[in-house]
Amino acid sequence: MADTSRKILIALCLVTLSLQGNKGSDYGDKKSTSADAKAVFRVLAKDASSDARCQQRGIEKCFFVNLDTANLDSLVGTGETVRAFSGLDIEVKVVSKSGNSYRLEGPDVFDSSMTVGSRVNGPSIYGSIRTNDGVYNIESCDKDGGCNVAMYRPHSFFAEMEHKDDAVIFGEGR
Repeated sequence: MADTSRKILIALCLVTLSLQGNKGSDYGDKKSTSADAKAVFRVLAKDASSDARCQQRGIEKCFFVNLDTANLDSLVGTGETVRAFSGLDIEVKVVSKSGNSYRLEGPDVFDSSMTVGSRVNGPSIYGSIRTNDGVYNIESCDKDGGCNVAMYRPHSFFAEMEHKDDAVIFGEGR
């Protein structure tokens, strides 16, 4: 029961952040920056808590995202800093593109990349944004594209594993 309540609370927080992000609100302790105007991913207001990917052990945040590939391509190599996700204070630069793969960097982001595929209903994305605190993995939700979900796991999740095989089996559910 507590797990269900936690998921509902997380979903409500994400919806609130998403709605505030659409109003151009400031988040956290940072002042508004040019990154407020653009984001690589737009967080969608739709609840993602029932998606199978969000049910994995260690997931603390999970939300659906949308990607504007034209906006992404316009950021390649410009040095412009934008938010990784609308409503979250994670700033990135789209450093380079090779084929359909992109490399991202930022003040608190390292070794991050994503691959964008074209499908019937829109892009399918696979990648990760690694921060000092944890990792946001982005995955396609369906075989036709257009549905993409971002999942956040803190680094502490892996440090607190109880036995040697936990890192291998962590995706089998809570």
